[in-house]
Amino acid sequence: LEAVLDCYDERVEIHEAEALPYGGVYRGHDGAVEHATAWAQAWGPLQTPEEYRLDPIILESEGDTLGVLFRHRAVDRERGTRLDRPEVGIYETRGGKIVRSQMFHDDSAAVARFLEDASWAPSETNR
Repeated sequence: LEAVLDCYDERVEIHEAEALPYGGVYRGHDGAVEHATAWAQAWGPLQTPEEYRLDPIILESEGDTLGVLFRHRAVDRERGTRLDRPEVGIYETRGGKIVRSQMFHDDSAAVARFLEDASWAPSETNR
């Protein structure tokens, strides 16, 4: 977590699709910790070291904006189902730190359904 926070500006904004249980906007380092915690609660039980692989492809960048194509992978061992979908992250930087991050899944509803079917129960958080 410390290494992740080191990448973020103190005023970072992290945007996730509202369809996801951890969706919304997270602000600042406190928000980044909240985002990382909510994301780990959702995906931690569904990822083995094999699913951690992101296989990032750096897309064209323009100035201080960078796009990265990832593979988002997970496995629900109880049901025997897998998720393997593309995801794009758009990162705006300033002074070598990320000031804005926004993730785009190819189908946020399908990702949300996978989590719901895997019985992920969202926790109450305030953003």
